Amino acid sequence: MRVWLIAVLVLALGGCQMALPGKGGKAEISESPITGGEIVVTALDDAAPADAPAEVLGPKIAAPDKAPEKPVPEVETAAPAAPVAVKTAAQLACEKRRGVWSSTGAGKAAFCQTPTRDGGKSCRASSDCSGYCLAKSGTCAPVSPMLGCHDILDDAGRMLTQCIN
Repeated sequence: MRVWLIAVLVLALGGCQMALPGKGGKAEISESPITGGEIVVTALDDAAPADAPAEVLGPKIAAPDKAPEKPVPEVETAAPAAPVAVKTAAQLACEKRRGVWSSTGAGKAAFCQTPTRDGGKSCRASSDCSGYCLAKSGTCAPVSPMLGCHDILDDAGRMLTQCIN
């Protein structure tokens, strides 16, 4: 069965070779707009010299002496003022401590996330830090509180998983 299939493929390919134009099944290369002629390369970013022939420079287009006048639409000068966001005392106190006032969930709970004074410092227990001691890195947390679930070390150095939503 395989021999018969191979024979059919060889005959089919041979027929394709015979169908090519030219002698002996070889294609002749003739000049065409794509393959023939000399290729001229010019850079687009170079300006044509002033003494270049007109066909290189293209036709000259006269600039108008004066631009046509268009009516200027009237623009309102006073834009409506944006409402001023009133901050609560808790928000102001948070910003005073260099914190970021944030909300979680659907915006129902708000809290202040403040940088810790020892963030990034090496630790072995949470008693070594003003915030949490992160178990994976062995460093004090950069901010407090940290939302989400984190492996922390307690005061005795035992690893716990703490989740704050």
